[in-house]
Amino acid sequence: MAEYAKPWLSVDEQIDRLAGHGVGIEDRGRAMSVLHSVGYYSLTGYLYPFRASEQHIDSDGRTRIRVLSDYRAGTTLRHAEDIVDFDRRLRMLVMDGVERI
Repeated sequence: MAEYAKPWLSVDEQIDRLAGHGVGIEDRGRAMSVLHSVGYYSLTGYLYPFRASEQHIDSDGRTRIRVLSDYRAGTTLRHAEDIVDFDRRLRMLVMDGVERI
């Protein structure tokens, strides 16, 4: 089994990492609250559509899209919060519909 190599990060360090990759953090207190409730891994999943990308040519000469580790200019934590809220509401509506069936 492979050893886990990523270092543990405090919530402050997680916020710094997000900001370092281009996510706008308007309110650190709010960012802490979001990270405590959602978690870093899930939050970055919600932010995935905002990641920067570039085209490149692979070894077979085909054009491919490479997703980068930084986020597009203008990406903020609020974008992820909006998607998290939408996801929660949608999940509740689906569960309500399933319960009725």
